Amino acid sequence: MDGLMTEATAGLVASIASRAESVLPEGNAAARSTPVVQIEAESLATGDTEDQHHPTVCMFAANDTPEEDNTGTWTVCGGGNHTFLWSSDGRQLYGCGTNGDGELALGEGSALRWTRVELPDGCGVAVRKVVCGWSHTLMLTRDGRVYAAGSGSFGQLGTSDLLSTRRKHEAGGWAQLVGTEEVGFTDIACGLRHSLMLAVDGSVYACGANRKGQLGHVAMEARVPSLVCVSRGLPPIAMVACGRAHSILVAADRMTVFAAGDDRYAQCGPASDPQPETCAWRSFRLPRRARKVCAGWEFGAVLMDPLSMDDSRRGGGSVAMWGRADHGQMGINVDPPASCTRDLVELPLEDVVDLACGSNHAVAVTRAGEVYAWGWNEHGNVGDASLRDVDRPRRIVFAGAEDTQASAIGCGYGNTFVIR
Repeated sequence: MDGLMTEATAGLVASIASRAESVLPEGNAAARSTPVVQIEAESLATGDTEDQHHPTVCMFAANDTPEEDNTGTWTVCGGGNHTFLWSSDGRQLYGCGTNGDGELALGEGSALRWTRVELPDGCGVAVRKVVCGWSHTLMLTRDGRVYAAGSGSFGQLGTSDLLSTRRKHEAGGWAQLVGTEEVGFTDIACGLRHSLMLAVDGSVYACGANRKGQLGHVAMEARVPSLVCVSRGLPPIAMVACGRAHSILVAADRMTVFAAGDDRYAQCGPASDPQPETCAWRSFRLPRRARKVCAGWEFGAVLMDPLSMDDSRRGGGSVAMWGRADHGQMGINVDPPASCTRDLVELPLEDVVDLACGSNHAVAVTRAGEVYAWGWNEHGNVGDASLRDVDRPRRIVFAGAEDTQASAIGCGYGNTFVIR
């Protein structure tokens, strides 16, 4: 759900150990991911299928503990019911959650703990980014190749048919997207059942579901199983993000935003300038330069430069959002009360260094390592055990933890992960 995911810079804490014998011995470095909850709890890597309403330490499968890496950082990203975790050098990739369509690129069966995922055969380079849809996964390698796993029933794998890689590869695994061999890519994003890929020249390619026009072209059929360029007529693009059935692009100037697809909850933003008839992209301008763009199912979010140049020199930014608001997704009370807002809403958060979106909740981390979450909380996914929605950014507290600073955050559709 994220565009241009940043890799937080901080060493990972060693003590993942308290709940599993399979963790690294004391004194070694390991990733400690703290989930706050799920749609299906398999995607939490806690060893069971129970919801977690408080921060809970994740576990690695026996014989699958990470290699020691005292200098690296880790990144986490999830989707419908599956999650991936990878090291800064891109050579260690782990997955957990549902694998019914092969979305974990594993063999048979789901994974209740972090389980090592093999890189594609002949892939001598490292993972740069992994993104997840409802039941499909895209992986971008450091050399600009894109691989897919999972369900392709809507064409979201870009493999030129409507099959899943489980059918194509009985033992699971990755398939390189057809047509990407000669095109280098720098970013990827997954919607519920569609996919976006950003090429090195700033053009955007897409495949998958298009019933709501989320691929940016009104003339296309409802399912597009092969990669097509969807940014013709647009300036070079720098960031991409996908919602449930809408797409968001940020131009290279980092201030011009293009959106297409379902707009029932104003998730395409304060756009009033439709592009030419051959495409459905609408545009609007941000008040300050974007550093990252994200999308929930029916809302958009952007991490921007701060109001003050003094703050900009310190490194942190500010957050603005638009779209669906009936679960507190906007982080403030919308005035007048409404189910959505087309106006850009700036949150009362300062010095933010990263931002992530679930289906209807969002999470931010500040330069000081403080984690804030807000929005839909039916499963406790913003860290509030009352299970009531949270309409203001609320800090997640790690009870009994000596180190409460986070180095990275990530979201699945109904869960939150924090790496400390």
